[in-house]
Amino acid sequence: MTNFNQHKTDLLLKYILAVAGQESGWNRELGMIHLIKYVYLADLAYAEQHGGQTYTGITWVFHHFGPWSVECYHRIEPALMSIDAISKKIESDKYGDFIKWYTDDDELFDDLSEKIDLIIAGSVQKNVRKFGNDTFGLLDFVYKTPPMLKAAPEEILNFEPSTDKSDSFIDDSSRTEITVRQRKKQKQALAAFKEELSQRLEEKINARKSDVCPLPPRYDDVFFDGVAQLDEDEGLPSIEGEYIVNFNETVWKSKSRYDSELS
Repeated sequence: MTNFNQHKTDLLLKYILAVAGQESGWNRELGMIHLIKYVYLADLAYAEQHGGQTYTGITWVFHHFGPWSVECYHRIEPALMSIDAISKKIESDKYGDFIKWYTDDDELFDDLSEKIDLIIAGSVQKNVRKFGNDTFGLLDFVYKTPPMLKAAPEEILNFEPSTDKSDSFIDDSSRTEITVRQRKKQKQALAAFKEELSQRLEEKINARKSDVCPLPPRYDDVFFDGVAQLDEDEGLPSIEGEYIVNFNETVWKSKSRYDSELS
């Protein structure tokens, strides 16, 4: 059984956006899908260190685009509005309207960094820096995590650590208990990371002074049609229409989903 913690969930959502805000341009803008998936990955990293217990206590379910939580979804708007995050409504007749959030507040980032759990901070920083708002890359990564590979659609995800070491999602080097000395080193590493990030941002700003700053993409039908055309040029034609594909239900519990020697 899980025990949903609204305070931790809100804190995590704010921190995710604050970390993304350290990036530049439109890469710092996160949608609902990105936010929920980063919360899931943080819960997974925490559970690996705490015997399957997640940080937020959220009940995660395998639904459509991977891990999903109604509890998390309902906390996005109130949590982000409380830090005056900016929302952008992207309108599209073909793909449906959606909202992207962003903030650019160094003081907020510093404040939340002092409050968030170190394991959670490490997961968020690593994954946000790796994927940003790359929806397809993030979803592909999330789909391959152990709780997803061992669940069928609409099942509750199990974060209990696997007895099979080959299924481990976290490197063995990070499984030791965190001592006071290690915690101090992690804080020092976090400070060093922030300093490095600050320098990188300053370099980007200086570079923009001599270069023309590209405009961010407009997420309208023209944008999505252009992406579809690029896919088609790469040999990935988009065929419109409705199709029905039937799979045997046993495929979700098949060992081929998580055994690297078979998949």
